Amino acid sequence: MEGKKDKKLGIKIVADVLDIVGGKWRGQILARLCDKPMRFNELKEDLGKVTSSTLTKELRYLEDIKMVERRVLNTSPVTVEYALTEHGGSIKEIISSIIQWGIKHRETVFGKKG
Repeated sequence: MEGKKDKKLGIKIVADVLDIVGGKWRGQILARLCDKPMRFNELKEDLGKVTSSTLTKELRYLEDIKMVERRVLNTSPVTVEYALTEHGGSIKEIISSIIQWGIKHRETVFGKKG
């Protein structure tokens, strides 16, 4: 019976992780912040077709779940940037694994890397 509980918990955890990195924008936001902190407009430009309201909503969600922090820098004018929290930094290994798996998947399905 214990094995069944472990399996159910494992499935729930997979769903939790996919909720964080899944969807159209969250995974992309996290992947971009893996390299360096970024300002809102930098993220918006990098992401392309995301609206300001959607980006704001996704960043707030990622802040709420302790993955991203909003930093207000003491500059003139004031600069606001977004960065992975210490906890958020733990996603880097998962993002890297997703990229490696995605490369292999594309090669299998499409016969090429890109």
